[in-house]
Amino acid sequence: MRKQKGFSLIELLIVVAIILIIAAIAIPNLLRARIAANESSAVSSVRTINTGEVTYSVGYPAIGFSATLGALGPGAAGTVCPATGPVSTNACLIDSALSN
Repeated sequence: MRKQKGFSLIELLIVVAIILIIAAIAIPNLLRARIAANESSAVSSVRTINTGEVTYSVGYPAIGFSATLGALGPGAAGTVCPATGPVSTNACLIDSALSN
């Protein structure tokens, strides 16, 4: 009889076990990194909104703080700041992604 070429069942099971161990170590770390990135993004967004609110209250002292996030942004989604400059309803202080 000639010897068959290929891997034995035990060799394949060992390789699968090693892959599963590596995945069990890596996946939780990747999930933690993703959560940390989302938390950083949220903190940055809140900081941007806070800065926009303070700038708005200084720029429009008669109004004070804006009542909505839309007033801090450029207006409707996809629009740019008016050519005449920012106004109290569209102050252009934050990105449209945050204001809508």
